[in-house]
Amino acid sequence: MESIYIDHPKGRVHALRFGNGPGLLIALHGFGDRARMFAVLADSLSTTYTTIAIDLPFHGQTEWREKTFSKADLLEIVSATLVAASELCSLTASASASATKVAGTRFSLMGFSFGARFAQAMLPELQSRLDKLILLSPDGINTRGMGLAVHTPMWVRRVLYRTLQKPDWFLNLLSTGRKMGLVPPLIQHFLAANLSRPDRFQRTFGCWFALNDFYLRRREIRGIWEKGAFPIDIYYGAKDEMIRFESVEKLVSGLTHVRLHRMEEDGHRVVGVGLGKRMELLLEQ
Repeated sequence: MESIYIDHPKGRVHALRFGNGPGLLIALHGFGDRARMFAVLADSLSTTYTTIAIDLPFHGQTEWREKTFSKADLLEIVSATLVAASELCSLTASASASATKVAGTRFSLMGFSFGARFAQAMLPELQSRLDKLILLSPDGINTRGMGLAVHTPMWVRRVLYRTLQKPDWFLNLLSTGRKMGLVPPLIQHFLAANLSRPDRFQRTFGCWFALNDFYLRRREIRGIWEKGAFPIDIYYGAKDEMIRFESVEKLVSGLTHVRLHRMEEDGHRVVGVGLGKRMELLLEQ
């Protein structure tokens, strides 16, 4: 596993490269995670893919200078990643015949949770180049609590960004609300964890500001899936309390190139050894 650094006008993007397979797979992690989360899948994917997992803006070792990012920014990062993959393969082509395909323009895309939202939002621009789409516990279809985040007016987000620079008063209010049964424990825990430190504060608002740029209606997603020639695999945990999978099942109904894989022992955080084994079995078929 090796680090790759990709220069961008708004920052310096870090990514991890692992595996030596003939296909190129670009992986996007979830909110609060980092590229290294996909290391647990390295052995399972290595013979099929050369994987490049990106640290998203405000995450991991990526250095991002702006207050937020856009879909255009992420598309530029993906394009730069493809160029970096091509350059790396050209250096090792004599040692690996499989490098030919990796150095090309086609690739597969994988996203976990929030990263799956990003992946789906970029489909209009990327679908003609995709070999496969892999969605893991995908946000962006119907996620509990995300409707409020998406539909909060931008001016309200900006006001909160300014007024919560010193969040102690707000966190104390949340704590009181939780004790009174007015604030769900999950919401209180999430906000307390992500507003109390400057780096996490910026990450939270940076992603919240970006959210509008990564929104697709379900009918738009369905339309892209219907027209797309690439296969789609969706993995989800049976114990996931965040994703409304009845909506996912309805969305994929009748699409023979979209496969649902239910992980009986997992919750939302489906990325793990069990997922790796399941993927490996499917890739061998």
